Amino acid sequence: MPRYYFDHNATTPLHPEVASAMAALLGAAPAAGLGFGNPSSIHWAGREARRLVEDARESLARLIAVDPGEIVFTSGGTEADNLAILGAAASGRLRGRHAVAASFEHPAVLGAYRKLAADGWDITWVDPDANGVVQAEAVEGSLRPDTALVSVMAANNETGAVQPVAAIGRLLRGRGILFHCDGVQALGKLAEVRPREWRADYLALSAHKINGPKGVGALYVRKGAPMQGLTLGGPQERESRGGTENVLGIVGFGKAVEVWTRFGAQERARLAVLRDALAAALLARIPDLVVNSALAPRIPNTLNVTLPGCKGDLMVMGLDMREAAVSAGSACASGSVKFSHVLLAMGKGKDAAASSLRFSLGLGNTESEIGPLAEHVARVAASVRGM
Repeated sequence: MPRYYFDHNATTPLHPEVASAMAALLGAAPAAGLGFGNPSSIHWAGREARRLVEDARESLARLIAVDPGEIVFTSGGTEADNLAILGAAASGRLRGRHAVAASFEHPAVLGAYRKLAADGWDITWVDPDANGVVQAEAVEGSLRPDTALVSVMAANNETGAVQPVAAIGRLLRGRGILFHCDGVQALGKLAEVRPREWRADYLALSAHKINGPKGVGALYVRKGAPMQGLTLGGPQERESRGGTENVLGIVGFGKAVEVWTRFGAQERARLAVLRDALAAALLARIPDLVVNSALAPRIPNTLNVTLPGCKGDLMVMGLDMREAAVSAGSACASGSVKFSHVLLAMGKGKDAAASSLRFSLGLGNTESEIGPLAEHVARVAASVRGM
């Protein structure tokens, strides 16, 4: 039976060029150098490793139009988000202890703010509108004289809705409020990711969302923005993250960035066509299906739908039995259903929040998969509704 992978927002397969770049390091003889050294060592092995790290840093900096010195490599998007929020708060340079965050952020951001709340911060949560967009006016209405930090993601990981981060950044910079943006789902999927134009002080990124390896990410920290490293150790990564750099992962990240720099425009156009074809194929088979955030600007690879009467976790399990990998807006954990906090924040009811599926497309998906996948979804939905 053919396999269908439509969960690229969760993780992506390695691009062949990325795999080759990493394999070259793994297979190299020690005498050849090729990155096995510690980048902090001053001898030839260390210098070679340092060159590879800095080459990748420069590639990423070019892609997002910042200085290489503003890039801090991390273990992934979660650490990058944590470092931005908690590192800024720990710097001792913030003007107050009030923060504003979108209520549908990734758990990496929500968890960091809950930690601040436990430490005595006052957090205001801002909901998106019915289309899944956090309006700049809603953020502005939540600001106070002691507001120090605001977090709004660039693109939502469940619905794909693109947020007006440039407008939000402009109003915050004028008030001297720091702006953190989770750009994990935006990198590669937006034509431009430009933290300087967005007036973002911090931007979190991840390699494994753009066909790079897991275990490596990055945080853009605007020059001069408050930051206190949370990992104690050596002075690596501009003293923002102690510990020997993950050279192999960073090389993979750099290569993934190079690939997207060359082919990103073509791939975004291709994925948008496939996404819209999938939506049409599903609607043709399930007329009462609802496309969430349909009226919002969306990243081109993401389709989030509600299937009335179909629990998302049952749909995922039924599709898995047909070798189709998708994700749900609800998940079954310890015998209890967890509703999609994103759809709830958008004002959807609990039934809708528990009956959604996310299809996220990427490398390897083709037009020939659209019809068969839609047919599988329709058959599983009919079965679930018949229970």
